[in-house]
Amino acid sequence: MTISNCVPLSFVATGRLLAVSAGLLLAYMTLAWLIAKGRRRLDTVDIAWGLGFLLVAWSVVLQESNRRTLLVAALVSIWGLRLAYHIGRRSLRSPQDDPRYTELSQKWQGNKWLRAYVSIFLLQGALVLLVGLPISLVARRPLNGWSWLVWVGAAVWLIGFVFEAIADRQLARFIRQADHPKVLSSGLWRYSRHPNYFGELVQWWGIGIIALQASWGWLGLLGPLMLTGLILFVSGIPPIEKRRAKDAEYRRYQRQTSPLLPLPARLKK
Repeated sequence: MTISNCVPLSFVATGRLLAVSAGLLLAYMTLAWLIAKGRRRLDTVDIAWGLGFLLVAWSVVLQESNRRTLLVAALVSIWGLRLAYHIGRRSLRSPQDDPRYTELSQKWQGNKWLRAYVSIFLLQGALVLLVGLPISLVARRPLNGWSWLVWVGAAVWLIGFVFEAIADRQLARFIRQADHPKVLSSGLWRYSRHPNYFGELVQWWGIGIIALQASWGWLGLLGPLMLTGLILFVSGIPPIEKRRAKDAEYRRYQRQTSPLLPLPARLKK
């Protein structure tokens, strides 16, 4: 492995990076599925999610190493390891599977674990590959050296990382309280109903900005764009809001607090 400041990577070589990542993710998600089956916990995939991006990032570094790929691998590693530790610790403390997966699996017929392998583990492996597009594209030929886009992207990532870490810490502390109220509405959660998701999205948009410094790097924005759509409309915010739709106190919190972007609380109704 050699480190260079300029990697004239072709689309064929970029495709090779994606193909290698896809193969590694297939093996990795299969292993995660086997562990989940042994634990009888579908939410094991949530721990595997962040670590899957590490696998992609360091695979890219081993094949095409330059300052940008090393920077992105470092940022992805910090994010992924923190997230996996946070979710893993929460999973060990909870005797039950995540309600999202319990509700989903109750609708299935036939072999639950075979269905989970395809529709949860392999699907999330494919999403890791797609959301992580900027990780591979950043290896392409730089447009003009180490540009200001790299610094801006890294700064945006840092803001998102701090935001998500604080939000997760506040939520964990809230859950540990024996007499906590039904709704967490203090700290960052006073300004956003899902500040942890906001922080995660900001981090990935930061990595997407770093990818803009490489030729055709704008295609990497498809990754954070897809993640934004998933969180806003599919598997992030909607299931949480749906589960709490009958809670009057949470409905009041919804009326007062922005769903994602941190904004001043509205007047109480």
